[in-house]
Amino acid sequence: MKLMNQKCLILIAISLFFSASLFAQDYQAYIKKGDQYYEQFKNKLALAEYKKAYKIAPNDYEVLMRLARAYNDVGEDIGTDEAESYYIEAIKYAKILQERFPNKAETYFYLVVSEGNLAQLKGGKEKIRLGRNIETYAKKIIALDPKFYQGYVVLGVYYREVANLNWVLKNFAKTLFGGLPDVTNEDSAKMLLKSIEIKPSVIGYYELGVTYKEMGAIDKSIESLKKALELPVDDHQDMQRKALARELINKLQKDR
Repeated sequence: MKLMNQKCLILIAISLFFSASLFAQDYQAYIKKGDQYYEQFKNKLALAEYKKAYKIAPNDYEVLMRLARAYNDVGEDIGTDEAESYYIEAIKYAKILQERFPNKAETYFYLVVSEGNLAQLKGGKEKIRLGRNIETYAKKIIALDPKFYQGYVVLGVYYREVANLNWVLKNFAKTLFGGLPDVTNEDSAKMLLKSIEIKPSVIGYYELGVTYKEMGAIDKSIESLKKALELPVDDHQDMQRKALARELINKLQKDR
């Protein structure tokens, strides 16, 4: 009887081992397929695969990170009021990441990007309310991973937005949240140049070109925008950024 019990336990252990292996293979297969769609910029299809993986492994970092990213990316692809629901979902999963994986730079990147995108859909005061944590999150990204170039892009864009905010909204922010950082377009340019130093990217050069335009440095703006056009596409919004860069170059050259 004792020997029989031991054999049963061994069989159960073997069964559990293979079940666990199949369990891991199932959700990893969904991740792999989702990643293939992601590389093709088919973000809705990628999201569908990541959701399948989430049903199997809801506590896995790779699954949660991809869900936050995919919801945000689909929202960016839509680019209308319908995108709001996707940004809200992206924020939800990014906050789960924040709770469970607080030492990952990606956690704060997808949190700040999703909240920033949601803020863009709102009016001035609501936009400021939603954006009040952007600097904190961006600095957290850089503290966790100084080579995470997107963190500097976030800061660069945020500093430009703050530097060019009208005084009414600045006073509103001061009353409700104690004010905004005392930054300039020059601070924006420094952050964007740092991002490019780490990794030359379409987004880095495009945003730098916009900042230089705000500074009145037209030659530098055109030069940066042209560099954005030269770089390969590695993000689902890069083609749109290239189109915007061409439009801005034409406008700046005509207005000279």
